[in-house]
Amino acid sequence: MTTNRTDGGRHGERSGPSGGHGGGESLTGRINHLFSIAGFRDHRGRWQTFGTGEVADLISRSEGRYGVRLSRSYLGMLRSGRYTNPSIAVVIALVRFVNDHLADGHPEITVDWLTSGATPAAAGAPAGHPTADPADGLGALADRQVQHIALRAGRMTPELRDRLIAILDTMEGTP
Repeated sequence: MTTNRTDGGRHGERSGPSGGHGGGESLTGRINHLFSIAGFRDHRGRWQTFGTGEVADLISRSEGRYGVRLSRSYLGMLRSGRYTNPSIAVVIALVRFVNDHLADGHPEITVDWLTSGATPAAAGAPAGHPTADPADGLGALADRQVQHIALRAGRMTPELRDRLIAILDTMEGTP
């Protein structure tokens, strides 16, 4: 029996890890799917999945590895669908965490799959190759972020757009 708990820190017990990429068409569904495939074997050899709070805590405690601090409430809101636009840093952290805790033999999760649902074959992986590089697929999210920035910039006054361009130039180190 599978029990996925989101009560801030208890392990759900599984008879075994699921294989393949599932999770549905939504980002929320794919994030929730991650919780069914990431886990560990306990001292009795049983597969245990992580709860929402555990994942947030483990990622935050290993900020050097994952690059972000993640609160339990924020991750819970991503899982519930209340928040649907995580930063690229959060997406990469989730993918890296899951790949660090996958069951033996499970194909790696990619950023492209998490952000768009693309399968490795659809993302251009060679036939028979189980997975693409987890860092691949940044373009899908970057395009969404670029579109979001462009839409917001379109509502700005010309003076604010000039200031935004100056900030971007400073960040890129261009004169």
